[in-house]
Amino acid sequence: MSEVPLESRVARLESDVAHIRSDIAEMKLDIRELRTEVHELRGETLGIDKSLRAEMQKMEQSLRAEIAALDQRLTRGLASNRIWTLMQSAAILGVMARGFGWL
Repeated sequence: MSEVPLESRVARLESDVAHIRSDIAEMKLDIRELRTEVHELRGETLGIDKSLRAEMQKMEQSLRAEIAALDQRLTRGLASNRIWTLMQSAAILGVMARGFGWL
């Protein structure tokens, strides 16, 4: 085996280290760019998130108002139905009382 001189091996190592340093510098630059893109996207999604929350709150308020109105209509309808039922019962009792000679 022929031994490669120490100086040439050191020169090769220095060359390899230089390439590694340049690769790391490129990687750092790429990571910085990715970070800025992620922060921009996060900012956009936060804006979208806020607008969605605001829209959902509006829809919730609208839905609550509609449910309250529906509840009032149902309550009135039930009261009206009770009154009609009582009136029909009174009419039937009156007809029965007349028919049986109670009145």
